[in-house]
Amino acid sequence: MITHNKGATWEPIKPPTKTSKGKKISCFIEDGCSLHFEIYSAQGEHSPVYSAESATGVIIGTGNLGEYLSPNGEGKNLYLSRDGGMTWASTHKGNYIYEIADHGALIVASKLRNPTKIIEFTWDYGKTWERVEIADRNMEIHNIISEPRATS
Repeated sequence: MITHNKGATWEPIKPPTKTSKGKKISCFIEDGCSLHFEIYSAQGEHSPVYSAESATGVIIGTGNLGEYLSPNGEGKNLYLSRDGGMTWASTHKGNYIYEIADHGALIVASKLRNPTKIIEFTWDYGKTWERVEIADRNMEIHNIISEPRATS
């Protein structure tokens, strides 16, 4: 559930209308389908919903679509909002770790605990993503950290 008035009212989180690949999503609140986020993960299997104080309106999180939050490892994707949670976009299929920097203009993401040489980043608030190889061999990425008070 989400609130936009300090908890006075709560409503289900509206699902995105398209997948990260542009395919139409048939998930409607009227039918009991909404977006569900991983808020807490005891073993660190998922990254929590995250926003940065300097990135007004930008929220990113791991979750799934459906009637309820699915079990770990089932149907998780990365979702991003640019407007404080009013609307959401599906950006990546799977489980990711992420960080927001430069007032939200830079967002970095990588597969969480899954061997990779690649990280992805966006300079346009998640509308397009670029990939960069950061190692010669696969490694598991457990965290991405930025300087929170940095201005560039």
